Amino acid sequence: MARTRGAFFKVSAGVVAGAALLTGGPAAAVPAPRNDTRRLSCEGPAVTCVREARRTLTRVRDELGCDHRAPFPVIYVHLERTLETAAAKPDSFDEPDWLAGDLNTGFVNLYLDAYHADRKGRPVPQAWKTAFEAARTGEVNAGQDVLLGANAHIQRDMPYVLAALGLTRPGGASRNADYRRFQAVLDRAYAPAVQEIARRFDPVVALADARWNPIAGYTAGRLFRMWREQAWVHAQQLTAATTPAARRETERRIETNAARWARLLNTVHVPGYRAMRDTYCRTHARPRGHATPTTAGLKRSAT
Repeated sequence: MARTRGAFFKVSAGVVAGAALLTGGPAAAVPAPRNDTRRLSCEGPAVTCVREARRTLTRVRDELGCDHRAPFPVIYVHLERTLETAAAKPDSFDEPDWLAGDLNTGFVNLYLDAYHADRKGRPVPQAWKTAFEAARTGEVNAGQDVLLGANAHIQRDMPYVLAALGLTRPGGASRNADYRRFQAVLDRAYAPAVQEIARRFDPVVALADARWNPIAGYTAGRLFRMWREQAWVHAQQLTAATTPAARRETERRIETNAARWARLLNTVHVPGYRAMRDTYCRTHARPRGHATPTTAGLKRSAT
């Protein structure tokens, strides 16, 4: 398991450079440079790669403070912590180097690319643009911030990473079994992550999903499962595309689908909700092991 993945970083960089990040047309966001230290390279055992991803996401979470973009990395840190535990167990996955190493690293990198591009004012995929703009507007609840980020990351980013790394093992067996096993990791991370978001950012998130989720009839957990299944289908379509035209059409479907979901998730706004959330975050007790919420994130979220 402790093999070096020098070739993986080339694949990961290729995911970003090669994917058309459509915003209604083939206008690409500027990918991060290869030597950008904000990107992960995943060398060594899979559990080490997950640990580095967790530490990187923790830094993002802490630097955001009370910024409304912070709930998404909060849930992501919990996910990486749970994946780290699973990856340390020898029988959790058939191919841990692929799932916990290559796939997880490539996936985290696309979030980091979108996050840093947005901070620098560079273009990002439409689904991410809607998520970041909703956070800046501040009139959605923290659960919506999580759903908007998860939609952009799962429905928009995941198909490209899956297709770039391959849906089958070297012997030809499908990697779908491990991909489905990861759902259990996500399920275990979900409840404590939601509790932390409610504790730190927005008490409404502690209510049942149906109370804060603008998609009536779907819990957030159910949405995540549905989106991950769709991401696999889209990755299959990317892999099956044998011409540039077929590839562009599949990319268009991926981008359009994620953008439409983002618009739907962003339909419910409550005027004045920003002030309530910001006051709650500033005055709430600091959770153990986390940075104290500051006004720095609030200022960034308002710009």
